[in-house]
Amino acid sequence: MKYGILNRRQFGSLAGGTLFAAGLPLPTFAQTQGKRIEYITFGLQYEFQVSLVAGIVKRAEDAGIEINVVDGKGDPNLQITQLLDAITKQPDVLLVNPIDASLLVAGVRKANEANIPVFILENPPEGVEYLGFVDFDNEAGGRMGADKLAELIGTEGAVLEALGSTGSAQAIARHKGFSEQAKAKYPGWKVKELNTEWSSDTTFKMVLDAFTENPDIKGMFSASDEMLRGAVPALRQIGRLVAPGEPGHVALVGLDGAPAALKRIREGTQQATVGQSTWAMGGGGAMEQVISYLEGRDYEEKIRTQPVMITKENVDDPNNWGNQMG
Repeated sequence: MKYGILNRRQFGSLAGGTLFAAGLPLPTFAQTQGKRIEYITFGLQYEFQVSLVAGIVKRAEDAGIEINVVDGKGDPNLQITQLLDAITKQPDVLLVNPIDASLLVAGVRKANEANIPVFILENPPEGVEYLGFVDFDNEAGGRMGADKLAELIGTEGAVLEALGSTGSAQAIARHKGFSEQAKAKYPGWKVKELNTEWSSDTTFKMVLDAFTENPDIKGMFSASDEMLRGAVPALRQIGRLVAPGEPGHVALVGLDGAPAALKRIREGTQQATVGQSTWAMGGGGAMEQVISYLEGRDYEEKIRTQPVMITKENVDDPNNWGNQMG
């Protein structure tokens, strides 16, 4: 089995024992033993993706499936080459988590022409065939983030929204959920959008600029916890990283449930994050579809997982994937 840049210890510690705990049917090795999957990831620089991959690899391992994990590195152009290369290997299944799905249409069409079954995570390409799709209810996550921010800062005032990549379906849906909720329920907010492209470094600079322009900002919603990694030091630099209730406090709400976010919530520098379940999407979602397909069983072709709010009250819950990263 090939693991890309992750090793067996990392996968085992992140996903060990999950198959039995989830109550999923054990695969019959006769149908799955020795089957090969090429899995092109979104990018393993993101902790959420590392945890997602861990569950998928563990489930494949339990089924006797050989899986080659390819690091997409958050680069949509690199994924084009990776997908074409994966097709030449004639795997039994292609599992792809597109960064910009529109750029992979031609590649997925080539896989269709080669009769290679394709399964998609998170960003579905249009006009091509795939046998299974799993995503997170990103719009619900955005709405939940807006409601939590309103609970923290009230219904009036200046707010920042850190956006993800312009070509990302997740980012677009999270923005849609947040912005529509803000307009419908919190019209007193003045929202400034920051095109951070999932980058903490870009966020750091843009937050500093935003506070120079308007020092009265009361809160921030980020489409990923990753960008708050840049927002926190920016607030610290300008003396605005202060505890709730103190003058100048800026409330921070993220999305993902990453380990660093849980740490910040414990410390009090971040107030909340909208959590996802990497297992429900990966090992218990996409890989359940793949294994069912290989075994000739019926399966749910479209799976959508739901968000959960994480605050100080439930930050230590062992079911939060961010607490399983060791």
